[in-house]
Amino acid sequence: MKLLKKINRSYLISSAIVLLVGLLIFYFLINRIASHEILEGLHASETRIVHELKNHKAVPRLYPLIEVTRTSKTGPEYVKDTTIFDPVENENEVFKELNTFRRINGENYHIVIRALAVEKRDIVSSIFLSITAIFLLLIITLYFINKKAASAIWQPFYQNLSALKAFSLKENQKVILQKTGIAEFDELNHVVSELTQKVQNDYQSLKEFTENASHEIQTPLSVILMNLEEVLQQDLPEKELTRIYHTYEAAKRLSALNRHLLLLTKIENKQFTPKSLCLNQTIQSRYTVLLPLIESAKLQVKTEEKGCFRVRMHETLAETLINNLLSNAIKHNKKEGVIHLILTDKTLKICNTGNENPLPQETIFQRFVKKDSQGLGLGLAIVKRICETHQLEIKYTFSKGIHCFTIKR
Repeated sequence: MKLLKKINRSYLISSAIVLLVGLLIFYFLINRIASHEILEGLHASETRIVHELKNHKAVPRLYPLIEVTRTSKTGPEYVKDTTIFDPVENENEVFKELNTFRRINGENYHIVIRALAVEKRDIVSSIFLSITAIFLLLIITLYFINKKAASAIWQPFYQNLSALKAFSLKENQKVILQKTGIAEFDELNHVVSELTQKVQNDYQSLKEFTENASHEIQTPLSVILMNLEEVLQQDLPEKELTRIYHTYEAAKRLSALNRHLLLLTKIENKQFTPKSLCLNQTIQSRYTVLLPLIESAKLQVKTEEKGCFRVRMHETLAETLINNLLSNAIKHNKKEGVIHLILTDKTLKICNTGNENPLPQETIFQRFVKKDSQGLGLGLAIVKRICETHQLEIKYTFSKGIHCFTIKR
């Protein structure tokens, strides 16, 4: 409706400007015509008076409209506006005055003829106001007619827009768009329908490829790891064992990398159905699992629960989020260090002691940027992607040897 309102507003402003200019031109035109008609009337009255004087007839003195006096003066004809007290109306009136000097039958006459200018002004104002009212009524009528017509025209468009907003790749349903009867909109609908169908097909192909590729890669990797573990149990020369161990570690990293990349792909494709969760419980669960690592590093864990940090998220993603952050706090901590957990209804904060230098802000959440020699560089990238997908904000801060990751709703 924003476009419709903008069109109507532009139409109304343009119409108002045209109306104002037209009314001003109309006013000056009517005023000029009225003035011309008054002058014509004054000259016609003067012609009649001259005719009466030539026929030696007496011309009545009708003050302040007609004054005829004998005079010795002569001069050119002139017109002026003047204010005269009208004894009949008992007030000052504005008149348009015609002064002429005529020599008739051997005598000079000064003929003064006046017409009320107020009457002209009243007539012009009445006509002007009447036309203005008609124009305003026309503009208002056209505005509402156009608004109603535009709403009817745009209604199918907005219904189709709502259908597109409700479109989901996961549901694998075809988008059904209504026909509008407007060639341009119907052509747009046809193109959009084909595009959404192509996107759905591409999405399904990509989803199947990632799932199949992950499964097919993970199976031989599991076989390789199992065989390497058996070989490592055998009594072999130290040189061969070292080479086999390095191969085993590389295969383990490749297996972990495959799992993490598959997880990232599923997150970006929104393949996890969210539900309401309290991350306090997830933290408690993961803390229990990671407790042996915490104890072996002699870390002290402090927890402040000031509320339940509730989010809509799949359990697997919630566990991955908390596990990555806690593992990061354990792995990058110092011996006999501290992990501080702070939870409120809107904030989750995980802080830990560690390196005296802060992590680089510009690369901390980037993929394959390793924080140590052992990591894959995907843990914090996965955390960042989970937060973005669920409209959560995550920030890293460093102060006085304390590294903190804060998640806000």
